[in-house]
Amino acid sequence: MPELPEVEVVRLSLEAYLTGKRIQKIEILNKKSFIGDPRLVEGQKIIKFSRIGKQLSIYLSNGYILLVHLKMTGQFIYGDALMGHPTKDAFKQLPNKSTRIIFYFSPPSSKRGIKGEILYFNDQRKFGWIKLLNQTELVEAQSNLGRDVFAKNFTPRYVFTQLQKSRRPVKVALLDQKYFAGIGNIYANDALFLAKILPTIPANKITQSQAKSIHHHLIDIMHQSVLAGGYTAKDNQYLHPDGSKGGSQFFYRVYDKKGEPCIKCGTKIKYLKLAGRGTFFCPHCQK
Repeated sequence: MPELPEVEVVRLSLEAYLTGKRIQKIEILNKKSFIGDPRLVEGQKIIKFSRIGKQLSIYLSNGYILLVHLKMTGQFIYGDALMGHPTKDAFKQLPNKSTRIIFYFSPPSSKRGIKGEILYFNDQRKFGWIKLLNQTELVEAQSNLGRDVFAKNFTPRYVFTQLQKSRRPVKVALLDQKYFAGIGNIYANDALFLAKILPTIPANKITQSQAKSIHHHLIDIMHQSVLAGGYTAKDNQYLHPDGSKGGSQFFYRVYDKKGEPCIKCGTKIKYLKLAGRGTFFCPHCQK
């Protein structure tokens, strides 16, 4: 599942392609993938984009918002530009068996006779969704999310206060979207390594100074990941709009490095599972 930096890269890409364009028609090929009345989408211009955690919001000129969650295999394809998780041979045939929703855009008025652009929402496993909401419904839908890591009110004090609410291992608490919107397995592993904190320590035992360190490193590595274009794993399930790979996987500190030497001390990285999620740590640096 993409984490905050990967969804942010998708947001920036869609923003560059679609801001100001008018949705002429929407075709829904899988009813479960779209929730709402498509007639309220057709004829509307895209005004702006925003993101909280792993959720993307597309604002329309009539005041409605398309709330998007890519989940495991969601992807957007605009022309020959790919955003999200590619299915096999994504560009060879569109629509294909994984296409769930198609957005048709009106051609620019200055180019009469030229066919409008098309945006495909593909989702191989059908877990992703797009919901049409008004502003009140959007606020309610996201009321169970914690603060976004890139938000101004995501402070060291907030991190400390949220962690004090849980006796679970600190790494498990960091993955709880009700506390922290957008943190996923990769960045939780690496932030705890940089903060020199063992992932199994109960969250409510984290000190204020440790919370400050977690806060600093989370923001730092996520910004770095956005600049690197997000991470592309070995399965190539996340690519850039042009089909190229992200680069943040080359900056992993402990994630996916089981048995490899620690980059700081040379001790072999250990692996265990916490709440069903793979957890990587250095037994020497993280005590």
